[in-house]
Amino acid sequence: MNLLTITEDQSIGEKFAPYFGDVETCSIRDIKIDVEDNNVVSYVNGGKVEDYDSLFIRPTSKAITFTKIFLETLTESDINTSIEGASYYMIAKKPYLFKVLNERGVPIPKTYVVSSQKSATSLQKEIEGEIVCIQMEGFVRRDIMKTGDPEDMEAFSESLEHGKNYMLVQEFLEGDVYDCLYIDGDIISTKITGDSWRKSPKRDKCSEKYHKPPTELTEVVKEAAEAIGSKLCSVRIVDSRVVDIHMNPDIERFKKVSGKDAFEKVAEMLKPEETENGDDE
Repeated sequence: MNLLTITEDQSIGEKFAPYFGDVETCSIRDIKIDVEDNNVVSYVNGGKVEDYDSLFIRPTSKAITFTKIFLETLTESDINTSIEGASYYMIAKKPYLFKVLNERGVPIPKTYVVSSQKSATSLQKEIEGEIVCIQMEGFVRRDIMKTGDPEDMEAFSESLEHGKNYMLVQEFLEGDVYDCLYIDGDIISTKITGDSWRKSPKRDKCSEKYHKPPTELTEVVKEAAEAIGSKLCSVRIVDSRVVDIHMNPDIERFKKVSGKDAFEKVAEMLKPEETENGDDE
């Protein structure tokens, strides 16, 4: 059974090596898309990507659109992938992500999308209490700020250009913070303390430790993953609400903090199911 890992980190393939007979690693830049007999086909290393049994992908943010197209070429194939094209694009496009979560009844904080300083000014009357402002350029977060003053939000939006970048304005939540790695129904969770609103536990005196979340929180994580159709993602929950979902979870981090072999769980998710005769379906 073989695995193709598409990542800029060569060590990722090594992490999966104990669970597959053969593991090959390449960059998203090595993928070539072509048309063959009126079908769109993806190639790598001189062969078809769909000839691999499983695919784990961790691309860069600069290749989001190409990656979505690439994943869509595999829709009709039998290869097991770590994420589907539709889910991938949805998680990356934050305004769409929160729209879908809201429509599916997944609990989220009040979230607004601001595309210009003018729209930030119009939003001031809607703001009560502290908020978190997140500047995004395309699919990449550029800056983040917490404030209780709507005028700070307006000043923070000065650099916005409609169609080029935008800002998410999110209600700031107090309460327990959990980062949950979702792997096809299984959850490995850490509890975060410190300036967790900054999103990264690696910064600003923010720490984390392994902590099994309450049952009601695991249900929220599963609801969020099912809402976007993702088998592998990380979900951040604050005060029982989903404040973010990442398409590219730091599996090594969850393994280190929890002591659980998250790579083995992902490998089991990626392996094709076997029939009663022992053959792959």
